[in-house]
Amino acid sequence: MSNEVPAPDDLPGQAESKETDRKGLTDMTVGRPLGHIVRFSIPLLIGNVFQQFYNMADSIIVGNFMENRDAAQAAVNTGMPVIFLIVALFAGLGMGATILLSQNYGAKQMDAVRKTIRTVYTLVLSISVPLTILGIVITPSLMRLLGVPGSELGDGTMDMAITYVRIIFIGLIGSLGYNINAGILQGLGDSKTPLRFLIVSTVINVILDLVFVAVFNWGVAGVAIATIIAQAFSWIYGIWYIRKKYPELELSLLRLGVSRPILSKMLRLSLPSAIQQSLFSIGTLFMQRLVNEGGESFMAGFGNATRIDAFVFLPIFSFFAALTTFTGQNMGKGQVARVKQGFRLTLAVSLGAYAVIATLTILFGRALLGMFNQTETVIEYGMNYIYSVIPFSFLIIIQFMLVAVMRGSGQVMVPLFTTIIGFILIRVPAAYLLTEYFDKTKMFYSYPIGWMLSMTAAAVVYATGRWQRKSLVIRDLGESPAT
Repeated sequence: MSNEVPAPDDLPGQAESKETDRKGLTDMTVGRPLGHIVRFSIPLLIGNVFQQFYNMADSIIVGNFMENRDAAQAAVNTGMPVIFLIVALFAGLGMGATILLSQNYGAKQMDAVRKTIRTVYTLVLSISVPLTILGIVITPSLMRLLGVPGSELGDGTMDMAITYVRIIFIGLIGSLGYNINAGILQGLGDSKTPLRFLIVSTVINVILDLVFVAVFNWGVAGVAIATIIAQAFSWIYGIWYIRKKYPELELSLLRLGVSRPILSKMLRLSLPSAIQQSLFSIGTLFMQRLVNEGGESFMAGFGNATRIDAFVFLPIFSFFAALTTFTGQNMGKGQVARVKQGFRLTLAVSLGAYAVIATLTILFGRALLGMFNQTETVIEYGMNYIYSVIPFSFLIIIQFMLVAVMRGSGQVMVPLFTTIIGFILIRVPAAYLLTEYFDKTKMFYSYPIGWMLSMTAAAVVYATGRWQRKSLVIRDLGESPAT
């Protein structure tokens, strides 16, 4: 009798079958869990790298091609949390649609898949125009609320931040459309096609950034215009590509409609996510206000460091998305043990990747910060962030993987719960207290303090096992075909 124990990826009942169809949609309910998760993650990782270059391009270019570079970088970095606040509703809506799509695709309920796509697109197009108008109107008030230095007149940080944010709002539909396209395909197991959309958008954005800022001297308005053009092109290209490659999904802006049963489930999934994203973005605005009180150099250093920090999490974000889809499909088929196995394997790989990237970031942080801005004070503030935050990031990685499983199973209240505890109740107050009793760079330690509480809360909820009894499969829509 052999004493060998089967490797986790080779357990009985997981023999290879038809895991990927001819068009690239992946059935994660069969085959090796880790193989699926890694293969699904790789295109997402590459896409996240491009996304970060996309986000970094604005800061790098204004930091190297504008005279008032500290103020320009501060304006761009300050504008991002404001945009994030406004799109929080759509982020929650997209997550609800992705969860529904993954579970119903796992259960092979394709009619529910098609009607979910039509429903989410109808809502996005209906809300995007009023949201854009609202954003343009309230931008100056938000900038004042954040304590951005300067006035609304002249070429200071305040004026540039208002210009940047308002232009981004004008092109908001392109960003929302791209993310909805990506969420649809990821829910169905296709992580490669969204990468195509992102590469196209990134290349266009970088080229136009250089032309508008370095050649035309349009400043922060130039980088904002480049961004919305690139996002709009990516969205439209994405619609064309999906219609061509996946005609069975019936994606069409001329054939829209809302399915009431799907809308009901989507809202139950989306509202907690939307509230969570909103609370997170509101907390981020309070953190940004505290950062803004440190002046332009501190604002620029903090913003540049957080962009580098984002690179540390690139593999983690990819594994998070892959594990969410993996969980959704397998929960749709009732394979709880397989979900737990995927969780353990993904957590181990994520922590290993973090250890390598975090070490390199700490060792070469100063050189990386220098790419954005050569001012020594700005670099020093950025290094304070890196030394205070990066070594403790394993805490949020554990939390992310726990939340991925529960979110994929439909337990969307867990992210809301952990956000309230770790961010709103702990991190934000801790940041203000640390700044009050020590100095402004000590606010960065509020991150690991909040992560520890969030991770603990997520682990407790996971251990209860309630997520194992959730199902979102829609087998009978109870509607006429025309709905």
